Amino acid sequence: MMRTILLTLATVALAVAQPEPKPPAGVPANAKKINEDTWRIVDEKGKVWHYQSSPFGWMKSPALSVAEQQKRDGVGDPIEGMTVKEEGEMLRFSRPGPFGAYNWTKKKTNLDEAEKAVLNRAQTQKSATAPASSAPAPVPAAPVKE
Repeated sequence: MMRTILLTLATVALAVAQPEPKPPAGVPANAKKINEDTWRIVDEKGKVWHYQSSPFGWMKSPALSVAEQQKRDGVGDPIEGMTVKEEGEMLRFSRPGPFGAYNWTKKKTNLDEAEKAVLNRAQTQKSATAPASSAPAPVPAAPVKE
C-alpha cells in the first residue's frame, strides 16, 4: 500500500517538474504551445498570432475571436452576413461561406423566411438612409459682387 502511494506521488512530481517544451524550427523561441500542432505568440504591437503545422511547414495566421471565426466560416446566425440586391422581378442574394461567397437569385414571390427577413432588413436600411422629404434641395444664392 505504501509503495503504491509513493509511486503515485513520484509520478505526479515528475509530471509537474517537466519544463515547457521548446518550439520547433520555424516557430519563434518565445511562442507558447497550445496543442501538438499549434503555437501562440504575441508580437510587439500586441497582436496575437498562431503558428500551425501543415504538410508544407509552419503557417502563420492571425488569431481570430470566436465571432470572427464564425463569420469567416459562415457559422452562427444565417442571415447576419446576407445581402440582397433587387434586379427587376428577381432578387440576387449573397452570403459569406467558408470557401467564399454563395450567390443565388430568386423571384420575389418564391422567398423563404430567411430571405424575406434579409429583404425586409435591406428595405428598412434603405428607407432609413433616404432623405426625409422628397422636396428638392434649395439652390444656394449666387454670391453678390460689390
